[in-house]
Amino acid sequence: MGSTKTIGETRDFTNNQRFLWIFMYSILYVDDEEVLLDLNKIYLEKDGEFTVDTISSAEDAIKKIRVHSYDAIVSDYEMPVMDGIDLLKEVRRHHGSLPFLLFTGKGREEVVIEALDNGVDFYIQKGQDMQGMIAELRHKLLRAIERRRISDELERSRQQMNAIINFLPDATFVRDIEGRVIAWNRAMEQMTGVTGNTMLGKGDLEYARALYNQKRPLLADLVLEEEPCIESHLRFFQRDGDKMSAEIHVPHFNYGKGAYLLATASPLYGPEGDISGAIESFRDITEYYAIKRDLSKSKEMTQGFADMIPVGIYEMDLDYTLTFSNRASNDMFGLGADDLSENISIVDYISPSDRPRAVQDLKGLMTGTISSGKEYLLRRKDNSTFPGILYGAKIIDPETGRVVGIRGVIIDQTERKKSAQELYESRERLSLAVKAGDTGIWEVDMRTQTVHDIHEWAGRTLGYLEDDLQVITADTCKNIVHPLDLPRINYAFFMHISGNVPLFEAEFRLADKDGNWIRVEARGKVIEWGSDHEPVRITGVISVINDRK
Repeated sequence: MGSTKTIGETRDFTNNQRFLWIFMYSILYVDDEEVLLDLNKIYLEKDGEFTVDTISSAEDAIKKIRVHSYDAIVSDYEMPVMDGIDLLKEVRRHHGSLPFLLFTGKGREEVVIEALDNGVDFYIQKGQDMQGMIAELRHKLLRAIERRRISDELERSRQQMNAIINFLPDATFVRDIEGRVIAWNRAMEQMTGVTGNTMLGKGDLEYARALYNQKRPLLADLVLEEEPCIESHLRFFQRDGDKMSAEIHVPHFNYGKGAYLLATASPLYGPEGDISGAIESFRDITEYYAIKRDLSKSKEMTQGFADMIPVGIYEMDLDYTLTFSNRASNDMFGLGADDLSENISIVDYISPSDRPRAVQDLKGLMTGTISSGKEYLLRRKDNSTFPGILYGAKIIDPETGRVVGIRGVIIDQTERKKSAQELYESRERLSLAVKAGDTGIWEVDMRTQTVHDIHEWAGRTLGYLEDDLQVITADTCKNIVHPLDLPRINYAFFMHISGNVPLFEAEFRLADKDGNWIRVEARGKVIEWGSDHEPVRITGVISVINDRK
């Protein structure tokens, strides 16, 4: 711009403004008539809007412009050697769009046409009405200077925008309201292989050709509502106010492997709030898609392996919300696909009677103050209950090191408890049957040569006290077995372990507490063999046969 001067002037206003800044524009006035120069200078400077330098020839004006900066040039047309048109051409050649106003005589339409062809901003016809002519000159000067100022601001704004856009990491372009490309950053050049110099000023969807090798509307066109039909063809399209985003696939990128791009677009607004164009950017998310695909495969494999495990596997967050479960866990609680699509609180599937204790234990697992492996009464979806053991360990975020939840297993104790109860009842029934039939149960550990489980029968049948038979060994048995019956026992044992007979069966005599011989019958079987096919454990029953004999 020119050498505008600013003066601060204090005035009183009804709206309490304290300062009024008046801009003084610097004008160069060229005319070979000295009287008009001085007179027009006085009139233009009278209101304090302009400061005017005067000069009497176009040649000297050119020299003046080279060393001084002006906001506008006012020149007469008719001057010797070089007229006003020649001066205008020189100004346009070396000083661009510097505002230029030309005085012409009346009836010189050909001069006006030539001046307009060479880029004059305004022309003023000389006349007798000096006041009116100066008023017109003042008005057109202000308009020309303001237009130049706006043009310069717009150009600076575009340069700033281009500088900012060029530094954006995402490929970005800008189109104006006419569909012409006004910005094409370096990232866009790298992505498409098309330079900004090639693309700037292009319209008619040429920017789309750089992406798709064909003309087709982009989000920038949809933002301006020029192509409303393309919305249905976009992946994951979203609209947030006047901003839009979608995912697009460009098959020929990455040497024909294709690329996934995240496109975002929004309108651009002018100083008056009107839409002046649209900006669209593209981010390559191909790597994100690859990671997402690998993650999906990993999750699928994890779920597949977890579903093969026969115990329940679960994960939950800090709010006790279920975030993962396998098939065994879902079957355990009667959960279906519809249930898993909703937020499920693990606490809701613990019986109210055990819930407070379970919550306290879960908090302890998160803080590491309580070990896992507690049994609770759990509740299925149909409100039926079953006993279960919950094992768990805290999940730690590797990036932050913070606890984000609990991961563990659930073991249904229903069958174990049922089996334990059945075993207990079976043992009770066996014990009663043994006692009723005066029958004893025995087991021999061949590794230690000790006899187990015979003590009660020995005390009841043979009269031995508990202190007499604390540990029954092979030697103990030899002491109470009749010497003549030992070969019979050894033979029966050999026949059984050699596979000739299915059971060890032998009749022999035992000495009771008082020294009397009691005839008994023993039956047994090897229930555990060693790696060398030697018997390890033998169990069986023994009963008195005196009465039967």
